[in-house]
Amino acid sequence: MPYSTFPAVISFADKKNSSPVITAKFGDENDEDFGVRMANAVEVQEIDINFYMSKELWLPAGARGAFGGQIVAQALRAAFYTIGDEFDIHSLHSYFILPGNVETPVIYQVQRLRDGKSYATRFVTASQKGKAIFVCSFSFTKPDNSVQLNHQTEMPSVPDPETLPSDVELLQKALEQNDLPPKYREFIKLQIEESSPVDYRKINIPQPSLIARRWFKTRGQLDSDKRLHACVIAYASDSGFVGTAAKANGLPSKGIGMLASLDHSMWFHAPARADSWLLYDMHSPRTNNGRAMAFGRIYSRDGTLVATTAQEGVLRLSKREQEKRREMIDNKSKL
Repeated sequence: MPYSTFPAVISFADKKNSSPVITAKFGDENDEDFGVRMANAVEVQEIDINFYMSKELWLPAGARGAFGGQIVAQALRAAFYTIGDEFDIHSLHSYFILPGNVETPVIYQVQRLRDGKSYATRFVTASQKGKAIFVCSFSFTKPDNSVQLNHQTEMPSVPDPETLPSDVELLQKALEQNDLPPKYREFIKLQIEESSPVDYRKINIPQPSLIARRWFKTRGQLDSDKRLHACVIAYASDSGFVGTAAKANGLPSKGIGMLASLDHSMWFHAPARADSWLLYDMHSPRTNNGRAMAFGRIYSRDGTLVATTAQEGVLRLSKREQEKRREMIDNKSKL
């Protein structure tokens, strides 16, 4: 079915006034292409040597701050602007320090740590109002045309994305339930209205399970800039990632008190187009001490492993869920 909306964002670019302009909805037939909007979401503008500024930020419904994947992608975009065209990204390692405020532009400062013959290293600090909210190290490399070793894990067998409903369609179906609490119904409506620039197709796996899988691609064509595609893949890799741990514990969304990324790492193995279907195969090996781990593999449709991801996040139970589980433990101890 057609998608007629785009996430609520605050745009800072090319505005003469000091107040950000909130573009809550897009979707008119004459509006710009979804691919252009996706490119804008990860773009930054140069404001001085080694300094870049976000053009827009997105606050997802119910989130504490700006979407983490957008911060990662914009930091990568800033680092790319300081690297020669002959270099490709091969890894990044980041920490989320503070929630991003979508009403204030993010300033990305790039430190040029090393420019070698085969590798180059950059360190990016993302700040708002003088405080670091995010840091990330990036390593870039030139293509190696020598004779090499090559192996990879096999892509799991899953249904084709065309046979699966999108996230928006699942939300619309959920609205058909007559017994939804009013607040939850309004929350679902808000999620539909701010439909993501990325089309996610969840693969149904009986819960609880340590594994979660989904297809994704942009809802519009991107140009051939391979660096743009790498940024968009980084953007999408953060979505729903650490939530895999909640599913591993059979925890419903209403039982979550806090869910937030602490760090995010990626290894890029091969170039891929973000506007073609990619499979995100995720699993969570451990949850404890209010934190959760998740690992992921991203495959192109032909089975090529294009990226590997890792993330740790905060995962805390709501007070009600804690009371519920404490009561269950007490009842068991009495038996």
